[in-house]
Amino acid sequence: MPTPRSVLTHPVVWSIPVMALLAWISMPINDELYEFWVNYDPQGDAQQQESLHATRIFRYTSGVLGGQLLALLAGAALARRHSQATALAVAAPLGVLLAGVTVLVAYPLARAREAGHRVGPAYDDPVLVRVLLHELAGYPLLAAAGVGLGILLAGRRTSQRGALLILLGLIWYAAMQVGLAQDDEFGGPSWLLWAVPPIAAGTAVALAGLALDVWSDPPLLVGDGGSSAGIALLVGAGAYALGLNLLGVLVGRRRRRPTRTPPPESAADS
Repeated sequence: MPTPRSVLTHPVVWSIPVMALLAWISMPINDELYEFWVNYDPQGDAQQQESLHATRIFRYTSGVLGGQLLALLAGAALARRHSQATALAVAAPLGVLLAGVTVLVAYPLARAREAGHRVGPAYDDPVLVRVLLHELAGYPLLAAAGVGLGILLAGRRTSQRGALLILLGLIWYAAMQVGLAQDDEFGGPSWLLWAVPPIAAGTAVALAGLALDVWSDPPLLVGDGGSSAGIALLVGAGAYALGLNLLGVLVGRRRRRPTRTPPPESAADS
């Protein structure tokens, strides 16, 4: 019979409130993201309109970038408690659940901050809807990738696993910031978007926020609004999910393979 501690420490239990907390904490940060990364002092009608559009994208995507890392870590934690097949069966629905929690927390908070502005419903904004769907669809893929990662780390000591996961978190955060710093189009080699999911995720949000050309009359959408980066995120996350779990299968088979001891040598006849 499971103990209260084992229940409370199960990834399905602790990841949900952590996700809600991430989305809540991210909202005031994302609220200032435009002034931090793009224009710290928007002046005139055009810059104010760009600020409103970008800030709206950033608000409604609050928590998604951190949530993707959380989904990855939750998948890795599942691999420590269950077989690979069971962990994968739980990881994908858990990723969907975490995505739903992100929206349930971020949407009303973002909507409340728009109370003083004349804007339509968020679901009428095609750029916002597209980038949000791409970001949320990455959750179950990254949770599945986390299962494979957890299996690969299972043979290491607890201190080593902790150090590697902390390093992963720092690298993830740095890559995410690289993506958020993009302006109008991705400034690096395109293969980075496909190879590094947090760069693709951050780039998709940044380019969606800056997709409105406010200097034209009337303002027009330019570029693809981060759509290419969003697709790269999903392809890259899916590739990691497949590759890491295939490696996990191979590693698991090797660990289960019994070690054969050589037969004792027969004594020589005297």
